[in-house]
This record gives sequence, C-alpha cells and structure tokens, in this order.
Amino acid sequence: MLEVPMYRVNQTRVQLAGLLSKVPVNNWVWSIIEFDGVGQMPFNDSVLEFQKRLREQPHGLVLTWSEISSFAEAVEYTIDCLIVAVSSVEQLEVNKLLADDFQGCEIALRAIDSTEWIIFSSNQELLDELEVVARYT
Repeated sequence: MLEVPMYRVNQTRVQLAGLLSKVPVNNWVWSIIEFDGVGQMPFNDSVLEFQKRLREQPHGLVLTWSEISSFAEAVEYTIDCLIVAVSSVEQLEVNKLLADDFQGCEIALRAIDSTEWIIFSSNQELLDELEVVARYT
C-alpha cells in the first residue's frame, strides 16, 4: 500500500483517470463506495444525488472496467473517494473497505480530503507503475 500526496512536486494534480490509465483492461468487478468531487456524475446525478445513490447500494455502485474508465474520464477533480476492484461481487464488504481493509482487492484507490491518495494493489508490478504515475507523471 502506498500513500502519496495528491499534488506532485511539480504541482500537478494526481487524477483518478491518470491512475486508472496504468491499469490493464480487466474483467474485475469495480465499485465506487464513496465519492466527492467535481465532474459529470453517472445517471446525470448531482454530486449529492450520486452520494445518496452510493450509500443506498449494498456493494457501492458496481461497474465494469469500461464504466469505471468512463467515470474517471468525466471526473474533473476528486476530493474524497473510495474505489475498489475485486474478482467477485461477494468480496465487496463495504464496512471492511471503509476501514481500509483491502485484503482480497485487486486494486483500491482512496482519495482523502484533496491531500493524498492511498493506493493498494495485490500486484506489486502494477503498484510500482501506479506509484510512478502518482509521483512523477
């Protein structure tokens, strides 16, 4: 697991889409557990409507790779979020994930208060690539 500042040394911002650009196309089950930020929300929801929708879902908003990629591209600015990828929907135990227990996740991306990203991957090579994007790109 990595903790990296949301702003790089060169003052550019680490964006969700930039992080996901290093993730290979996959068949994982993606879920948005929490989100606060600016951009075009799914279902043309306002951010508040989208947050309410997320809270009402037992497993967060479950998406495919294509759908999470599209979501990330529509996000202009992330304040807070928790997005995870797992191999099956049964692994989406929201209370564990909210407590930063990412055991069983392929990837977990958590933005905290516009200041840092917590990045987890079960694949060390992918984690290394995500770190390069987060720190230097």
